Amino acid sequence: MAFKKEEKPSVLLLYPKTGMDMGSTVAPPHGLLTVAAPVLKAGYTVKLLDQRVESVTKNVIQDYLSTDTICVAISAMTGTQILHALKLAQYVRDLVGSKVPIVWGGCHPSVMPQQTLEHPNVDIVVNGEGDETFVELVEALDHKRSLRNIKGILYKDGQEFVKTEPRALLDVETLLPTPWELIDVEKYIHHDMYVSSRKRVLDVGQTSRGCPFNCGFCSSASLRERKWRAISVNKTLDRLEDEIKRFRLDGIWLRDDEFYINRKRATDICQGFIDRKFNVSFYTSGTRADVFMKASDQDIQVLKDAGAHTLKFGAESGSQRVLDLMQKGIK
Repeated sequence: MAFKKEEKPSVLLLYPKTGMDMGSTVAPPHGLLTVAAPVLKAGYTVKLLDQRVESVTKNVIQDYLSTDTICVAISAMTGTQILHALKLAQYVRDLVGSKVPIVWGGCHPSVMPQQTLEHPNVDIVVNGEGDETFVELVEALDHKRSLRNIKGILYKDGQEFVKTEPRALLDVETLLPTPWELIDVEKYIHHDMYVSSRKRVLDVGQTSRGCPFNCGFCSSASLRERKWRAISVNKTLDRLEDEIKRFRLDGIWLRDDEFYINRKRATDICQGFIDRKFNVSFYTSGTRADVFMKASDQDIQVLKDAGAHTLKFGAESGSQRVLDLMQKGIK
C-alpha cells in the first residue's frame, strides 16, 4: 500500500473511545498531549486523532500515515477503552504490517505491561510516565538504535520479551507547555454540569502529579509511587492565565489527583486567581474528607473568593469493612 512522503519523520498518536464519551466528560487527551510536547521540541511532526470527537476509521488512519511514520502510539485505560484501542491497533496492523511499530501507553499498559505486550498488535509498551521515555523511544526508532538503554519500556525482540530499567519520576517543573495546536480545542470546551452558570469550561490538565495515599482502586499509587509532585505556584498561574485568555474561558477543571494536599500551595494559587482577576468558576477532580478538614476558615474563604464552585469528596463507601478493604485510610 502506497503512503505519501513528508518533509520530516512523524509519529501518530491515537486516543480511543472510552465508552463514557458524553458532553463535558470528553476532556482533552492530556496524556498524549504531554508526551507529544518533547517530540515536537525534538523536531518531529506529531499527528493526533481522538476517536471520542472524530471518526477514526481505517481509511482515516491511512490518510495520517506516511512513508516517514516512525511509530503509532495508542493510550488506553482499563475497561471499555481497551476494546476500542485493540480495534485501532488492528487497523494499523492491517495497513502497515510490522513495518511501523505499535506503541502502547497509559494506565492499563503500565499496570499490566507484560500482559499487554503479549498481544500480537503490541510491539512496545511505555511503562509509567512517558514524557521522557517516549521522545527517547522515537529518536531511537528513527535512527535505528537499540532500545535496550531506554528506561521504562518493554518490547519484543524476536521471540524475546525485553524489560528495561524503570525510569525515575520526572521533575514536573520541567514540563513543557501543552501543545494545544494538535487538537481542535473548541471540541473540548463545554457548558459543564458542575459549573452550570458558565458556558466555556475546559479541563486544563494538572498542576501537580501523584497522590501520597494508597487507595486500592486508583492507578495513581502504582504509576506514581505514592509521590506527590507539584508545579510551582507562579508557573501554574502563568499557564492558567494564558489558557484562560487564549480560549476565552469562564470556567476550568483542574484534574490533579489531589489538588489540596499542600494547603498553603492551594491557597496561594487561589489567591493568585483573585489577584490576577481570572474571573472563572472552577472545580477539581476531587478531594479527601481528611485532607479538606485541615483547611482553615481563611483557606476556605480564599477558595470561595477565587471562584471554587464544587468540591467532590471521595466517600467511596458507607461500610468501614469496604473502606479498609480498599485501603482508603478513612473512617
